[in-house]
Amino acid sequence: MKMLVVCSDFPYPADHGGRVDTWGRIKVLSELGWKLHLLVCGKQMPTKEEMTAVYDYVEEITLCDRRSKLADLLHVIPMQVQSRSELKNVELAGDYDYVLLEGDYVYPVLQNPKIKHDTVILRVHNDEAVYFKALARSTKNMVHKMYYHMESSKFTVLQKRMLEKVDKYLFISSKEFETFQKQNPKAKSLFLPPPVTNAKFEASDFQSKHVVFIGSLFMPNNREAIQWYLEHIHPLMLKEPEYKFIIAGNSRKQSLSWLDAYDMTNVVVHDTPKSLDDIYRSGYLFVNPMQNGAGVKLKTIEAIQNGLPVISTSIGYEGTGLVDNEHIMIADRPEQFYGKIKQLFDHPQQAKALLESSQSFLRTHYNHKEVLKGFIQSLNTSYQVKQVL
Repeated sequence: MKMLVVCSDFPYPADHGGRVDTWGRIKVLSELGWKLHLLVCGKQMPTKEEMTAVYDYVEEITLCDRRSKLADLLHVIPMQVQSRSELKNVELAGDYDYVLLEGDYVYPVLQNPKIKHDTVILRVHNDEAVYFKALARSTKNMVHKMYYHMESSKFTVLQKRMLEKVDKYLFISSKEFETFQKQNPKAKSLFLPPPVTNAKFEASDFQSKHVVFIGSLFMPNNREAIQWYLEHIHPLMLKEPEYKFIIAGNSRKQSLSWLDAYDMTNVVVHDTPKSLDDIYRSGYLFVNPMQNGAGVKLKTIEAIQNGLPVISTSIGYEGTGLVDNEHIMIADRPEQFYGKIKQLFDHPQQAKALLESSQSFLRTHYNHKEVLKGFIQSLNTSYQVKQVL
């Protein structure tokens, strides 16, 4: 069985949420015996080493130029989608049993003559209309704010077009899946949790007093989350002996001057680190103080996998299925957020119990391989997925 996987970004290295989800799924599909053709229309060209790593799991890779121009802003299609219009002209074999679209951005591939619409499955990473509206709330730059609002409106229209061509959907967010299912009961839709692939979950020793945040430092909603923490929580935490706030993420070489307005005492910033392992290992707990966003915040899931209990805002854990005070701690007001951190700092056994409970939940409910295998079997009962690993 052969599948075309269409991405808006090269999936390796898996150094941010979208890549983590896509790369994990590529490995799972390979393990299930699928012959994979990867088609990527993105901005950054992968290195030879990155290509080699991906070829361990896929048989063929096709790279397509993403072409952005100012005139795309005037198009009825979102700019993120229009810039990938070359997908409709790419030479494809056309003998695919299924075509997996990794998000709405690769919509133009549906106009490729070799794509049969009845074979198409859409992985919904975000409700993009909601996501871009959230980005508009997060940024203070008026030009960016206007652009995000425009994209949000255009994605609302695009999603209706998508429904006319695609009837198979895999949602990363349980919340967005439930909403979609109620509105579109005839579509074949399912909640497919992000891949939890760590054979062994890590565990903090709860010796340090390091509070960790890991996320893309070029994204306005992550910047807003960090700024909220630095303004409201960090000054209170400075009373704690040995406390440090650890920030890590890819800046894409953008300036970090947005941090200059804050007291950076006991703050450590890792700009585009090669590995996150030591950062997770040195942490006591993870915070996700997101104020705006959509979909599942994979940083929350990644932190739990890597051994840190999580304190989050309501936005930061929505769609995960995690339960407040059982798997995660939720606080939206600064005084509550600080109180939750202090509680776990003062009671390491409680922090350990929270982590163990959340990891148990992920092991039970985030079985990406079994859910994906079952979904494909339900589409074609004559084909039985054969696991090769």
